[in-house]
Amino acid sequence: MVNEGSSRARRIRDGARIGVILAVASLVNYLAWLGWDQERDVEPDGSLSGPYQPWQVAGLVVVMGILAAVSGRRGHPWIGTISVAGVMWVSWSVNALFSDNSGLWVVGAAALLPAVFFGVSLVAFLTPLRKTAGREGRRAE
Repeated sequence: MVNEGSSRARRIRDGARIGVILAVASLVNYLAWLGWDQERDVEPDGSLSGPYQPWQVAGLVVVMGILAAVSGRRGHPWIGTISVAGVMWVSWSVNALFSDNSGLWVVGAAALLPAVFFGVSLVAFLTPLRKTAGREGRRAE
């Protein structure tokens, strides 16, 4: 019974450690790709767009996918989903709160919340399945 307790404590400690690592990595990811860009672009017709360019969003999403895959392969898809998606969503929402004068940041945050959690969880939970499928294929050979 003592062994079960120490094993459970180790799983909790490992989960907390990977959660913190993924949360920090997610914050750095957001700041590196989007957090620094606050300037809106003036289009030829005089309208404003931005502040993000498509390459910035693509870079953010690719790194989020990598972080989600790491959490899934390490056996912590729930922790990865909460850490990666949660920190990214909070980072974007706080940045939008202080940079948007129209008040529409709430609409963006509401739309982003399910999208980011769905995308990260999909990768995090499907990654271990891919790893298992690869092992079974090798055993059959």
